[in-house]
Amino acid sequence: MAESKPAPSSSFVHDLEEDFFDRFNLKKVLVLGQGVSGEVFLTTSTAGPSRKLAVKVFSLDEEHRELNLRMFTTEVEIMRSVTQPHIVPCVIAARCPGYAALATPYYSRGDLAFLSGKQPPAQVHRYMTHVARGLYYLHRRNIAHNDLKLENVFVDAQNRAHLGDFGLALKVMAVSRTALASGVGCAQDYWPPEKLAAGPQSRIDPFKVDVYAIGIMYWALVSGENPEEGLDYLSKVTNLDVSPEQR
Repeated sequence: MAESKPAPSSSFVHDLEEDFFDRFNLKKVLVLGQGVSGEVFLTTSTAGPSRKLAVKVFSLDEEHRELNLRMFTTEVEIMRSVTQPHIVPCVIAARCPGYAALATPYYSRGDLAFLSGKQPPAQVHRYMTHVARGLYYLHRRNIAHNDLKLENVFVDAQNRAHLGDFGLALKVMAVSRTALASGVGCAQDYWPPEKLAAGPQSRIDPFKVDVYAIGIMYWALVSGENPEEGLDYLSKVTNLDVSPEQR
């Protein structure tokens, strides 16, 4: 599949009275995924099928409006405030009647969760290096991703990994570098020990939670196992069946 090329993005969110797909001449090809906020579509331009975009649709019905609008706004603000080769950029964002939409480049090799079985350690190292570079860029700007998992890392046709899905990201005060544990680490299968042990008013470091999640992704790809809530990851890594030079 051809890799999509993002168009220059404006610095604002469009407020539309019409359908997003009609306004930007996009045709839905298939559903790439579905989550709590809505669906993600692969689209092509009606002017020509070679330009592909992934469009995430956030439902703004009465039941989901407040949460989804907050996630949409957070994701757009984060994506438009950063520029780094391994962070997914925003191409178009708009609020429409009944929903909001966010278009990004389409990554033809899907996300890391699509990979099946054990992956070669050298390839895993390449992916995780890309993720770490993107994450380092965010952390330097006091932004914690806060939802790192295999499903949120996307691979392009050149086998480069890109960090996406910023709807739950946190902007953390540089002085404290902590946040309430209840709002940190959204994917339970990737929780570190301090999150598991935290009380309702505890504060933890969301940047460390991000780093721990990278370790779990690394382990999952090398071992071919799926992350699972309650696993003793330290024991899993210690007993991982790989040669010492690959550790």
